[in-house]
Amino acid sequence: MSGALYTVAVFALCHAGFGALSVAMQRHYADMHGRGLEAPPELRRRLQAAGAGALVLAFVAAVLKGGGGHGTLTWLGGMTTAALALMMLLTYAPQRVARLAQAAGAIGLAAFALATLL
Repeated sequence: MSGALYTVAVFALCHAGFGALSVAMQRHYADMHGRGLEAPPELRRRLQAAGAGALVLAFVAAVLKGGGGHGTLTWLGGMTTAALALMMLLTYAPQRVARLAQAAGAIGLAAFALATLL
């Protein structure tokens, strides 16, 4: 059971990480909030740190699930899948990216915590 929770945690944290990194980019921020608007520098730094942290936590979850070699492959697969899903979301519904990234982050943290406790 904990293996499945780790897999959910890896995908959700990768999605949250890439979502935060995309919101930190001026181009995607403008797509989400209207042309001409730019994210404040402090918000961009916090989003970049949160995105990097989520990707690192996803790597930790993947390595805990599958060890060094297989865990790295699981993490790369999770990043690829999350990036593809985020790319489609940015193309067709950019306003939903931030909200979905927050939800994915909460789900990923909960799955990681549950998997570590079980």
